[in-house]
Amino acid sequence: MEKSEPVVSDREDRSSTPAFRQREEASSIELFYDLFFVANLTSFTTVHAIDDSESLYAAITSYIGFFAILWFTWLQVVLYDIRFGVDSLFERLAKLIHFGVMVTFAVVGTRFNPSMPHETYITMRQLSLVLVVSRLVLICQYISAMLWVRKHPNITAPIKVHVIALAVGAALCLGFFFTFTATSSGQAYIVWYVIIVMEALAIFISSSRWEAVSFANTNLNERCGLLTLIILGEGIIVLTKNLPSFFPP
Repeated sequence: MEKSEPVVSDREDRSSTPAFRQREEASSIELFYDLFFVANLTSFTTVHAIDDSESLYAAITSYIGFFAILWFTWLQVVLYDIRFGVDSLFERLAKLIHFGVMVTFAVVGTRFNPSMPHETYITMRQLSLVLVVSRLVLICQYISAMLWVRKHPNITAPIKVHVIALAVGAALCLGFFFTFTATSSGQAYIVWYVIIVMEALAIFISSSRWEAVSFANTNLNERCGLLTLIILGEGIIVLTKNLPSFFPP
């Protein structure tokens, strides 16, 4: 990454509205994080391969559901990195925890099956805790970034919105942790998708209203484009491996 200090560019000395340092390219550690995302999908696809013993509908809904949770978690980390990411001990520790979250997703994802709530409620609880941990780390990162511009209320305002949105999301995920039991209906997981979408909307809307924290001149398009290419490549590999099963001799 770039310099470890400060978070904002040199324009802070010449303007009442500081500008955060923009980076045109993703760092190596960020690209490595993207690979963790793809590895999760590959692992999930391998374990939950569609065969005669599993209904097509259940397999597709399970894949889409897990992909949505994984992608929105990845997106939240990216939205922070492309605007406020710096090279410091704190940021490296935070990134290490985010890597740990991805590893946990890989472990829990092998047992993710919303169509069998009574058998996978422990997995659902684990996913709730993983989502909580991910949000708490992001909250700490945003608060750290906010401290750099604490003298500029017009800049701290949108970051506070980010923090509040993530805090509400973490609190709701923690609350729904207790709804997953062996006797529950298992439909509480739908709230996860409402939460992650509302978090993303809150951050995108607040960022669009304050230019200093907008996504203009960031590498968001590059990160999304690279991830899409990697996912497509992995998808082609999985498809070619499974082609013989669709055309038995």
